[in-house]
Amino acid sequence: MRTYILFRVLQTIPVLIGISFVVFALLLYSPGDPAVINLRAIMNTEHPPDEAVAAMRIEMNLDKPWYIQYWSWLARVSTGDLGYSYQSRRSTVEEVGNAFPVTFLLSTLAMFFSCIVAIPLGILSGMRQNSSIDHITRAVSIIGLSIPDFFIGIIGIMVFAVYLNWVPVAGYEGFEYLILPAIALAVGMCAITIRLMRTSMAEVLEEDYIRTAKSKGISQRLVVQRHALKNAIILVITYMGTQYGWLFGGSMIIESLFAIPGLGRLFVESASTRDIMVLQGCVLVFALVFVFLNLGVDILQYILDPRVRQEYE
Repeated sequence: MRTYILFRVLQTIPVLIGISFVVFALLLYSPGDPAVINLRAIMNTEHPPDEAVAAMRIEMNLDKPWYIQYWSWLARVSTGDLGYSYQSRRSTVEEVGNAFPVTFLLSTLAMFFSCIVAIPLGILSGMRQNSSIDHITRAVSIIGLSIPDFFIGIIGIMVFAVYLNWVPVAGYEGFEYLILPAIALAVGMCAITIRLMRTSMAEVLEEDYIRTAKSKGISQRLVVQRHALKNAIILVITYMGTQYGWLFGGSMIIESLFAIPGLGRLFVESASTRDIMVLQGCVLVFALVFVFLNLGVDILQYILDPRVRQEYE
């Protein structure tokens, strides 16, 4: 197992280097002069003096070749210095650090809702193929895939927040403010997970070892619990692990819709105001979350799936 983990960690190194180039390119090729944008926020003027712009370019190393800028930026980032916000004048680490826990909680809650609904329905649908519950479940999953998450969020606000007054409309002052946006995020992922769980369970139930277990007189419930589920759920865990990373980036519209101060909303606001260093910080966090989640999913798959262990041993 140590060999496999080391192999996967080494594979992430080129990915991390590529991510660093992409994030640095946001500053290098972003529209406008970062020095001018910075001085506009500092001096509160649209036309900062040329002398101040030249001095700021020297301070930000913008007068040097791109590769020197890159190494300087990489050395700074490796020490935890991501710069500061042009708008709020606070450090990027502080801005991202305040927004990350909110997005993490929102994504985790959405994943939880998806798991408790999709996995049982997918198992039941796979066990009872072409039954009434199977047809209903597939229809619901198709509808869930067809409706955008922001539309579900709008309907949820109108019904559950405005008319029924069960949950808050928008903002973030506690856990209850995340329930409705988490459900809106979970619907699409839940629909895909149901179909994936159903297909995986149906395929596993056709395997020879399942027929052998049934021929021994073991009930279908015990066959599913002891034999089928642990093999059928491996594919679903892999999918949901990668989708958990996508939730961080995919929460931008939902966080903006519900006025939630998370990473998605911070990314949108920094992009609209050309707050490049905060934008870099958001992209860097999104990328790192996705990379390390994939690494964790691969290790979990190695632990759960004997076929993967056999391949690397």
